[in-house]
Amino acid sequence: MVIFGMGVVTGGLLVRHVQPGRDRRPQRSGNPVRMAPSPGMLRFEFLRRMQRELDLSAEQREPIDRILKEGQDRMKKLMETVEPRRREELKRTIDEFRGVLTPEQQKRFDELLLQQQQRAREQRKAGPSRQHSPQNPPLTNPPAATNS
Repeated sequence: MVIFGMGVVTGGLLVRHVQPGRDRRPQRSGNPVRMAPSPGMLRFEFLRRMQRELDLSAEQREPIDRILKEGQDRMKKLMETVEPRRREELKRTIDEFRGVLTPEQQKRFDELLLQQQQRAREQRKAGPSRQHSPQNPPLTNPPAATNS
């Protein structure tokens, strides 16, 4: 339930970054280096969108910004406790999955995981992608190939 709630909040904050065609900012020419937006920038962008979409008053903007910042701070603390367990569970799932595969399939599976990691690294270097979905995070650290 906690993970579902985190997904809803994160999805709401990132909705502008995953829906193609929703960006109303003019595109720059050339190939600028794109940095991942900071949590403060995401909060600001979300607040700006809510102000526009909900026609928030000036009196509403300040408390809503405070609420969003406090929520981000709580979410960060929560993720610090959840992330190690999430990684453990992912590793366990990968290990169990590999256990069902033949040695040849295990080798190919490990190659696929490495490819996925490379794509994830490239996406992080390039900044947020409008085609990448937060519901499909990159897989991490594939186990070494073994014959189970």
